[in-house]
Amino acid sequence: MIPLAKPDLRQEDIEKAVSVLRSGMLVQGENVSALEESLSQFTGVEYCSLCSSGTAALHLALKGLGIGNGDGVIVPAFTFPASANVVELLGAETILCDVSFDDFIITPESLEECIKASGDNLKAVMVVHEFGCSVKIKEILEICRKHGLLLIEDAACALGAIADGHHVGFYSDAACFSFHPRKAVTCGEGGAVFTHKKDLDNRIRVLRNHGMHYVDGGIDFIEAGFNYRLTDFQAALIHGQLKRFPDELKRRALLAEIYFSFLKECPHLNLPNNTMGHSWQSFMVVLDNNVDRSSIIKQMGQKGVQSNLGAQALNCLQYFSKKYNFKDTDFPEATRLFYSGLVIPLYGSMTENDIKFISSTLKELLKS
Repeated sequence: MIPLAKPDLRQEDIEKAVSVLRSGMLVQGENVSALEESLSQFTGVEYCSLCSSGTAALHLALKGLGIGNGDGVIVPAFTFPASANVVELLGAETILCDVSFDDFIITPESLEECIKASGDNLKAVMVVHEFGCSVKIKEILEICRKHGLLLIEDAACALGAIADGHHVGFYSDAACFSFHPRKAVTCGEGGAVFTHKKDLDNRIRVLRNHGMHYVDGGIDFIEAGFNYRLTDFQAALIHGQLKRFPDELKRRALLAEIYFSFLKECPHLNLPNNTMGHSWQSFMVVLDNNVDRSSIIKQMGQKGVQSNLGAQALNCLQYFSKKYNFKDTDFPEATRLFYSGLVIPLYGSMTENDIKFISSTLKELLKS
């Protein structure tokens, strides 16, 4: 079976984690601190706080920025529910914005329309760089500043992506990343919050560790915080992957180009935009409306290729549709992507023959 994703975990990475396990010093420690510094250097964003998951990172970022009860937060209608779940957990209001059909992200134009239709409680915008495709972040930042709104980047899939000349996370108030196994760099579960704001970083570090603050040689608890720490052996797994990551990014870009060449004339299938700076975390195509995606996924699996839906249209999910009375037709692009999007395998150790086989298999199924 060709899987959707395959982590680039090597023996030296495992040995590094095992050495931490043998040391007995397992919780947040020197490997976490060293990785935070390496990630800041890699992204060009001054402060990095590691935590237990990408969802924890989003929760910390919004809480740290003061998002709370009754505040409105714009979120893409097409995303994994974690993006909006953290808004809900803080007692804020989820305001959905439709995305573009060709690259699955919020555009400046759709954001402006959404802001105009929103209420006076609007406080922040969360953009998602879906599958590693970055939004037009400078234009979106200008819109946010014009309206006095905070800007948060859900960059869970976008480590290595470039937006307007900088790594994603450079322009916003806070950016959040994930190290889940579907991501190109992984430690099982893990996340990170990046910011240029020292005060925000300090608050996130307090919040992730029970609200603990070190003072006068002792500790005090200055907030009702969380236990969102990353373990030291998880951080140890990432060091080697991060050093190899520039080569992984180049490899993914090459593999994506091969997909484009093999699938450009595939019937009943729409290819995504080949956007500059894309990190190609995942490769999603969109099937025509009359294609039975479930059947395609099943038949692909029978032929040895794993595939799946891409992300969710939040307006189509029970929780959000019941609470906010959303309908499928409210956000047509997100709904179409939810029901017709198909993610096919992409990871650095794939070969050109793998992609040729996947592409020819998909073409044959869509012809029949």
